[in-house]
Amino acid sequence: MKNKTLSTTPGRRLAACSLFGLAIAFHAPGALAAAASAPGGLYVGYYQEDPRTNPEDPTPGAFVLKLPEQDAAFGGAMYFTFVGCQSSNVGAVKGIKAGKTLTGSWSGTIDNSAQSGAYSGTYDKGSGAYRGNYSVSGGKQFKDIAGCIQYYIGPNGIWEMFPIEQNQPASFRLDVAEGQVSWRAVPNTAMTLVYVIDTAVANAGTGNPIKVQTVLPGPVNRFDLRDAHLPRGKEYIVVALANTAKAQRAGFASKRFVAP
Repeated sequence: MKNKTLSTTPGRRLAACSLFGLAIAFHAPGALAAAASAPGGLYVGYYQEDPRTNPEDPTPGAFVLKLPEQDAAFGGAMYFTFVGCQSSNVGAVKGIKAGKTLTGSWSGTIDNSAQSGAYSGTYDKGSGAYRGNYSVSGGKQFKDIAGCIQYYIGPNGIWEMFPIEQNQPASFRLDVAEGQVSWRAVPNTAMTLVYVIDTAVANAGTGNPIKVQTVLPGPVNRFDLRDAHLPRGKEYIVVALANTAKAQRAGFASKRFVAP
């Protein structure tokens, strides 16, 4: 590009240089990264095993992240316990937020076997959600917990995250009353994932915030929170994911409540 003389007067030359300096500062990599950084805060969501690679029992589960407002490291948890006779199976999540992208790893123990994997995803401004994919380093595995449960660990899947009380669709809402959480039944629901997290632990971004998790069959549209044995007077968040028979989200909602 050819140079143009803006002015021969010192004052105008100085003004031109100042504008040029502002342009350079605005386009500096750090300024762009800060401007493009997606929202932070406490996000709740789910992972969903891929029904193509695990058609036997493609299960969803709790996925919670405490994201920084700016680009930085963060932590969270994935949870793999569904029935009381299992051990407490939690995956500690670590990651880096860079602009609109999340990348990281998870690791933990699932019914006495060490497991780990990677995940990545991006922020979608239109829906306000983060979503992406995850993998299990050990691949597909069959687990047989004698007298308790048999299941497969899927080798990969998807995940999705929303801010607290941002429901999808907006008409899918949770109501908490008299120790129970309920929701309007969604057509074609094959199962509903329900879990409860400790708000304070989740906001810390370390440790296991999930207090209880279960999968309810068919059109069941309520869960007794007293089964979680929550201490009275403390704040929690209950989350529900309604899934179709094809393991696709039909509804997702979360709600803050104080244990009665």
